[in-house]
Amino acid sequence: MKKYIYITALLFFIFGCSSTNKSIDPINAYLKETVKNNDTIVIITNKINNNYALDLWKERAYISENPNNLENSLDENPRIYEEKYWAEMNEKYRNQDTDSLWLRKSLWKQKEFKNFKVKWMTEKVFPKPYIYSEYMDKIPEKPAFSFSEPMIYKKKYVVFAFAKTTTGRQFINPRSFLIMKKEKGKWIIVKEITDGFYY
Repeated sequence: MKKYIYITALLFFIFGCSSTNKSIDPINAYLKETVKNNDTIVIITNKINNNYALDLWKERAYISENPNNLENSLDENPRIYEEKYWAEMNEKYRNQDTDSLWLRKSLWKQKEFKNFKVKWMTEKVFPKPYIYSEYMDKIPEKPAFSFSEPMIYKKKYVVFAFAKTTTGRQFINPRSFLIMKKEKGKWIIVKEITDGFYY
């Protein structure tokens, strides 16, 4: 009986890890296209709250539907955003516990990015432009990324918020999200939707 329980627990752990790794395959595919020459990158351990991407998409969809607006950031053909499917995604993935941009207890782990050379930093210690960091002055500038967890949309798209910056630029807050889908076994970027502000 004990042996049976042990085997069951082991299988559950293996398949659980496999499922977790597959769920972030789109993020790894994005990094593979973005990170060149096997460079060391910085990843913020804190996950971005899914609420950011959910709210930004809703907001940008409304803006693009306004006939007095010149923005065309959501002018897909065919259009991807549909209120019904957004509502389904919102119900499934909205964080009911906090609207804070950065999640303090939900963290990325090394095993999820095992194909990259990663230096880990929390959002709290990532250099800010208003705080002088003698330490950061002494190390080479590195690309830095932050991500939310991927969310399934319409059963074929994956949506996640992200930020791409460097340790020198120091701004790590997200300002956009990606929509990706799998074609011929490969994850591709369908659309990047930004907050519309210019920095």
